[in-house]
Amino acid sequence: MSDTPSTPRRINWIIVALVVSLALNLLVAGAVAARWYVGMGPERYARLTQTQLIPRFFFRDLDRARRAELLAAFKAQDKEIREGRRAVKAQVIALADALEAEPYDAARVRAAVEGFTAQSEALFVAGSTAAMALLDRLTPEERRIMAQHLRNREDRGRGKPDGKPD
Repeated sequence: MSDTPSTPRRINWIIVALVVSLALNLLVAGAVAARWYVGMGPERYARLTQTQLIPRFFFRDLDRARRAELLAAFKAQDKEIREGRRAVKAQVIALADALEAEPYDAARVRAAVEGFTAQSEALFVAGSTAAMALLDRLTPEERRIMAQHLRNREDRGRGKPDGKPD
């Protein structure tokens, strides 16, 4: 019999690194496969979130110069919309503060909710103004493309086949 003490096995860090790397690669591959399998997913809107009438995919069908020209309509309203977003966020904080206040003050909560509603309406008016400025500049062909994108976006929301307009 041999009385040689067994030495603890050392961790081979290269193998650990390879296993972690493989796991991360499989995670990324799974995410890519899921994205491909599911499709484009819910369409995000144009840069300014209050202009939800304008599908972002519409801008992909335009050349760079025309896209920049039309986006100038949004940029003209950018400061007003940015300030509107800040005002809406401030009302959300005011609501949170009112909800945490002791004793509970229903009038303060109501005022915060009404302030949020008023600021949100003002923000949507600014977004609508920007959307109209863009829509008024569209050519007949661009209006047709926009209409197709709007219909396709609504169809995807109802579980109909995904895809860009023909």
